[in-house]
Amino acid sequence: MPMFLRISLFVTLLIAGFTVRADWMNLTGAETSQNIAEIYILDDHIKVNLEVYVDDIDKFEELLPDDWLDESVGQRPSLEQRMHAFASKRLQFITEKGVKLPAKLELVEPRQRVDRVSAYAGMINPMTRQRVRQAPADKRVLYAEIIYPFPSKDSDSDKVVKPEQLQIIPPLDEQGIVTADIGFVAYHRAVPITDFRFLGQPAKLNLNWQDPWYTKFENKNLSRHHKYPLMLYLYVEPRQVRLESLLRVSDIAEMTGFDVDETRLGAEDKFQQLQAHLKNYYNSEGSLHIDGESFRPDSIRVEYVTITLKGLKVVENVSAVDESSLLVGVSQQFLIEKLPQKIETRWQFFNQRVDRIPVIVTDPAGPFMSLIDKDYAEYGWQNYLKTYSDPVTKPVDVKTGWRIDLPYFGEKKILDRLPEPDQAITIVDGIFDNVRVAFIEKEPANFSRVLGVTVSDGQAELIKDELAKLFAPEVTGGTVGAVDAFEDLQVTGIQELRDRHGFSATVSGGVTISARHWGHTDRRNLKFQVLLDIIGDDDQWRLADLTVVDLKEIK
Repeated sequence: MPMFLRISLFVTLLIAGFTVRADWMNLTGAETSQNIAEIYILDDHIKVNLEVYVDDIDKFEELLPDDWLDESVGQRPSLEQRMHAFASKRLQFITEKGVKLPAKLELVEPRQRVDRVSAYAGMINPMTRQRVRQAPADKRVLYAEIIYPFPSKDSDSDKVVKPEQLQIIPPLDEQGIVTADIGFVAYHRAVPITDFRFLGQPAKLNLNWQDPWYTKFENKNLSRHHKYPLMLYLYVEPRQVRLESLLRVSDIAEMTGFDVDETRLGAEDKFQQLQAHLKNYYNSEGSLHIDGESFRPDSIRVEYVTITLKGLKVVENVSAVDESSLLVGVSQQFLIEKLPQKIETRWQFFNQRVDRIPVIVTDPAGPFMSLIDKDYAEYGWQNYLKTYSDPVTKPVDVKTGWRIDLPYFGEKKILDRLPEPDQAITIVDGIFDNVRVAFIEKEPANFSRVLGVTVSDGQAELIKDELAKLFAPEVTGGTVGAVDAFEDLQVTGIQELRDRHGFSATVSGGVTISARHWGHTDRRNLKFQVLLDIIGDDDQWRLADLTVVDLKEIK
């Protein structure tokens, strides 16, 4: 295996193993740095939101208002002089022409630190073997908003000279060593340029004003997690294969031949038309070769997403988002009867900027990453699984004791022995696992057939919607989650059913739900309580009814 692929695979598996709610986690600890700078590069100025740790205020003393100081401030430089010094030696922005941008203080006030929680604070970063730092216990900060205007073309003009390059310089001593611990994040318009990183040395930033997506730091360590303009994801699951792609709006419009008169359309109409166009395009052009046969997608989902510091976020109000930061996600679903042996496909779209595409393939063994380009555009999946077994339902066969029919005034009275608590848990666990398997089925007829195995006759259609609340809840972006595992099942209030051999009970516990889409796993832990009726016939148990009483997420 080539070294670059081995490293990419390691990183992919690392990220997948740590995934909780977001599709990416920052392991640098920069978001919990003592001082935080959020840098926004806009059309005519730079805006910096700065949080200064209470014990570091002396390192940024130019920002302190006069009335915060106890001693006489008669000899203190004016605010204008102090901000000139700040822009010259504290936090500098210098253009490619050597122009130091001036600084203007817009706001300064005491605040509490923004809680930027790191899931791995205090833990060992498995790549660097260093401990991920924690945020300071003292949450007091000096908050400042600072503007760095771009220079005007001439003294009588409102037009500004947009720099092609910026050098960002943190506070340095005479030896060029940084004097303040600063974690920073930067945006060009609405596009994140980098994730939270440490500003520990001067950093050069090349600006692309036509397309901020391609604005980037020369230091490759100062990049964002979703840096590719196009990514492909292939999911191979027991009853479905999903092929998902993330593209920028301009690229997918070019690829699919989408062309509208934008002068006559509002943003919302444009994006609705693009969504409809893409569904039609993929209905006719989308295909996969599965075990040698060509398959068309059974369903297609198109969503708009943006990049955030925690990963991808589905956008509901598309017209409110800067198009330069917008991605289009297309998910094609292919229904299958069983796990295939081989999947093959080829990517057709490359241009001058999209010349290398990462592909992440995920099967029951986990994710694997590779790269394709125009000279080798084929990708797919081969079944090398050695221990995989197809999910199937199993009879819930639990003996609970005797069952006697006694004559009772000309009729028969049935005396049943209710299950003991441990027997009831075994019964419920078996039934829940069978229902979980049923919800793996994606084809409606197969779902009804498999669910009917573990639900009493005639009840499957009546309770499937109630079952879906627990076994297939909706998660981020409207996708449907699946049950990974039930935990700490407790069965209480066991009572005999009056008209059938069986029992009713209250069941509570925890359940882990996950949904994979757009290259990440949305995993959630829920607490639940349900009421259910279970009937038995010759010690084989089936679900007769279920009502969800409580279902809530555990943060």
